[in-house]
Amino acid sequence: MDIRSIDWNEIWKQHNPEGRDEERTRIYWDNRASSFATGVEDDFYVNQFLTLIDPCPEWRVLDVGCASGTLAIPLAGRVRQVTGVDISGAMLDGLRAGCEKGGIGNVKTVRASWTDDWRALAIEPHDLVIASRSLIVADLRQAIAKLDRFALRRVCISTPVGDGPQDPAMLGAVGRRRRGGADYIYVYNLLYQMGLQANLQFLTSRGQRTYPDKETLFLRMRDKVGEMLPQEEKALRDYIDHSFVLREGRWQRREPRSIRWAVMWWDKD
Repeated sequence: MDIRSIDWNEIWKQHNPEGRDEERTRIYWDNRASSFATGVEDDFYVNQFLTLIDPCPEWRVLDVGCASGTLAIPLAGRVRQVTGVDISGAMLDGLRAGCEKGGIGNVKTVRASWTDDWRALAIEPHDLVIASRSLIVADLRQAIAKLDRFALRRVCISTPVGDGPQDPAMLGAVGRRRRGGADYIYVYNLLYQMGLQANLQFLTSRGQRTYPDKETLFLRMRDKVGEMLPQEEKALRDYIDHSFVLREGRWQRREPRSIRWAVMWWDKD
């Protein structure tokens, strides 16, 4: 079989059903917004990512799927201006609050989905466009083409390697099957088919998210699973008892998990 004949976008669609319902996606991230404010950010990933993309100080950056400012806030001190785009209004509220707290005045926010008309929402092309861990889309080809259209100089995306942020042990403990989404190689192969010669480098997240109490921890992990039966909730609590410990007043994993990400970027001609 000629690899060039494989429709990688169609395979992506088959393996990523969660990107098809934007309203459900919005509600999910609205519900998770508070955990982004209370959890410890993965500074190791952020520092690696920002070092890799190395933006010029005079650049304007479009951060698609910006969440509560994981990258937008540290980027604001390095570039001329940042535009944060997210489907979740609650996430954007968190970003604005973070900017106010830090006295940051060069970040603006736009609530938009991947399929919205960005130009109608006054989003202009930026020097650098990033989509960090945010390619939750039904049509990957369409999303990549959109990022490329709105970039004047460079596009940078990152996607999971293997299981990524999924916790197979937790899913197994509650009797759920691993959700086998398409990882970075599907993205990279599609970039090749689209004629985009992307650079590739792997980063490892070693950050340890912490929680103020076990109930908050339980609720955050339950959010990742979805609706659960009573016996599944009990199994999840048993898993937490076995896998998490209290250190310095906050709950964290007994053994930190390393999560690998693939960063792909290309410069415009």
